[in-house]
This record gives sequence, structure tokens and C-alpha cells, in this order.
Amino acid sequence: MSAQGLAPSTVAAARTVLLVEDDALVRLVTAGELRDAGLTVIEAASAQEAYEAIIAGLHVDVVFTDVRTEGTLDGYELARMLKAERPSLPVILTSGHLDSSVAALVAPFLAKPYSVETVIQLIHAQFASGSS
Repeated sequence: MSAQGLAPSTVAAARTVLLVEDDALVRLVTAGELRDAGLTVIEAASAQEAYEAIIAGLHVDVVFTDVRTEGTLDGYELARMLKAERPSLPVILTSGHLDSSVAALVAPFLAKPYSVETVIQLIHAQFASGSS
């Protein structure tokens, strides 16, 4: 996780998004735009890093993860594991390389390239549905 993502002032607020993206530039831009929209963002460079943080007790309201991330655990497996272990935690998947019908079986799916406005709407829909 980025040092900024671990700062106590950013972790405590409600409406916290855990952004999982191994492409540093995509993560930086997306995180900035989500923050500009009023969301608190914690960044992780891999699904494994995100999973370990959540299991260790990190509170987030929604996970927005790329399916393809570096390491042995990918975003799809992260979503499956969180659905089993933390069923009330919404997970949104994204990818430019995956059939959306397959991903949607596990979690809501947003194809890349996406607009950040669409990401924000989908995140807010998760809050509105009472999933968090």
C-alpha cells in the first residue's frame, strides 16, 4: 500500500474505497479522481496486498480491483475470497482482458477503459444498495 494510503487520517473516514491496481499510473490517476469526488482512497498494488490488509483489520467500504494484478492472487480470486469471508463487503471488478459475463458471476464488473464518473456511480450504487 502506498504510504499515503496508510495515513490514519485517510483510513478513519467512512466511504473508503480500496483501489487495487498494479499499473501505478492508472492507480494514481484513478485514486486522485476518486478523492476529488469526495471518497477516501487506500491504494494497493496487488490483490494479495489488499487481501492481507483486509484480513488484518483494515476497514474499507468497497473494493475496486483490477482482475489482472501482479502476484499469485488475482482480483477475481480476491473477490471470491472476500465474498466468502466478508460477504457484506462490496467488490467491483475491472479489466480490459476479461469477459464481463464471467466476472459478473462474482461481483459487479466494469470494462476498461472506463470513465471515472462511471466508477464513482457504481461505487455510490454499492453504498445506496446497503451492501456496505
